[in-house]
Amino acid sequence: MSEHEKFKIKSHEELSTKLQDLNISLPVSNDLSIFSEPYKLGEYTLPNRFVSLPMEGVDSDEDLGPSELCFRRYDRFARGGAGLMWGEACAVHPDGRSNPRQLVMNRGNLDKYKRLVEETRKAAKDSCGHDIVFILQLTHSGRYSKPQGFPAPIFAQHNPLLDEPLGLTKEDPIISDEALDSLIDNYIETAKMSEEAGFDGVDMKAVHGYLVAELLGARERPGKYGGSFENRTRFFMDCMKGMQSALTKSFVTTRVTMMEPSPYPYGWGVKAEEGSIEADLSEPMQLIAKCEELKVPFLGISLGYPRFQPHWNRPHDNSLAGAPPPPEHPLEGVVRMAEVTKSIQQKFPKLPMVACGISWLRTLMPQVAAGMLKEGYAELIGLGRAILSYPNCVNDIINKGTMDPKETCITCSMCSQIMADVVSCTGCVVHDKGIYGPEYKKGRKAAIAQAKAKKVA
Repeated sequence: MSEHEKFKIKSHEELSTKLQDLNISLPVSNDLSIFSEPYKLGEYTLPNRFVSLPMEGVDSDEDLGPSELCFRRYDRFARGGAGLMWGEACAVHPDGRSNPRQLVMNRGNLDKYKRLVEETRKAAKDSCGHDIVFILQLTHSGRYSKPQGFPAPIFAQHNPLLDEPLGLTKEDPIISDEALDSLIDNYIETAKMSEEAGFDGVDMKAVHGYLVAELLGARERPGKYGGSFENRTRFFMDCMKGMQSALTKSFVTTRVTMMEPSPYPYGWGVKAEEGSIEADLSEPMQLIAKCEELKVPFLGISLGYPRFQPHWNRPHDNSLAGAPPPPEHPLEGVVRMAEVTKSIQQKFPKLPMVACGISWLRTLMPQVAAGMLKEGYAELIGLGRAILSYPNCVNDIINKGTMDPKETCITCSMCSQIMADVVSCTGCVVHDKGIYGPEYKKGRKAAIAQAKAKKVA
C-alpha cells in the first residue's frame, strides 16, 4: 500500500509507469470502437457498452416523487449517450430513506415516475437516436436511515464496529423477522409499480452496510434471517424471487456487495476466523451463482463501507470534511475494484458484469475501459461521477474518441459532501455550480452550525 496522491498523470505512458511503481496493472487499448458496438443484453439490445450508474440527487418533491431538478438530471444523463440508464436509489418504505428527500414510489406519485420514464426515453431518442434500457434501484437504508434528517437506524444485528458510531447499545432492538417479512412485500409492491411506471427492470440494492447487505453477514442474528448462509441470504433471495414472480414484462437484477469488512463473525466476504477482515469471497461468489440461477440479465458489484472506506468503491483526490486522506494511492482502489470484477466475470462468463470505480482516471479512462472490455474484465462500463459532472462524456468518447479535460470529474467529493450534510440537493459543484454551488454552501453552513451546537451542549 502506497501513500495517497492527487491526480497528476498526464498520459498513458505516465499511467503505465505509475502502475509499475505500485506493482499493479490495468489493461489499456487505443481501439475504442468496442464502445459503439450494439450489445445483446438478455432480451434487449443496447446501442453501446456504457451504463449511467445510479447517482442520487437528494431532490424529491414533497410527495417523494421526482422534482423538476430530478427531471433535469435524467434529461442530461439520457442526452449524454449511455445505452443503459440505472436509476438512483428509491426507498421501498419511507422509514428506510437515507435522507428526507430520497425518492419513494407510491400510488400518489406514480404519475411522476411515469413522466420521468417517458421524458428520459424521449431525450435519449431525440438526442442520440437510440432506445435505452432504464431500470430503477430499490433500497432500504437500514442502520443508515435518516428519514427526518437525523439517525433513525433499523438494523439486522448488533455489530460493534458499526454500532458505536451510531451510539447503539445491546439494549436497542434489531428489526424483527416479522418486520422483514413485511418488507419483502414492500419490495414486491414497489417493483410492480416500477413496471407500471414503464421501467424495464429493478435493481435490488445490496451494498454499503444498508439493510440487505447487513443481513448477508448477520451470523449473530437469531431466527430465520441469521446464522447460516442459507438464512443470511434468505431475505435477498425471497425478495428477488418474489419480485420476479410478480413482474410480467420487466426484469430483476442487483448491485451486490462482495465485501462488508467488519471483523468476523459480523462481516461478509471476510475470512472465517474470529476478528478477521481478510478477504474471502467464497460466500459472495456462492450468492452470485444463485443470481445466475435466477437468470438476472447483468450484475453490478461494490466493495466496503463508503462511510469508512470511500476509496474502496470511489477512489478520489479529496476526502469529506474532517476525514483523513485515503491510506492508499487511488490507483490501488481502481485496480482492486477492477480485479474483483474480473474474477467474477471470468468465473461467470455468461453473466455480464458492469465495471465501475474508474472515474478517477479522468481523460485516461476510455482507453482503460476499452482494455477492460477486450481482456474480459467486464462486459459493460459503468460511469457514475464521470457522468454526473460531464453528462455528455459518453457521446464524446464514442463520437470524438476523447474527453474534454475541462469537463471531467476531479473527484473532489463535494457531491458526496452535500449528501453527508443531508439538507441540500446534490450534483456537480464544479461543473454545474450555478445550481449546486449554493446547495453545497447551504449544506456546509448547516453542518458547521450543528457541530458547534453539539460542542456547546
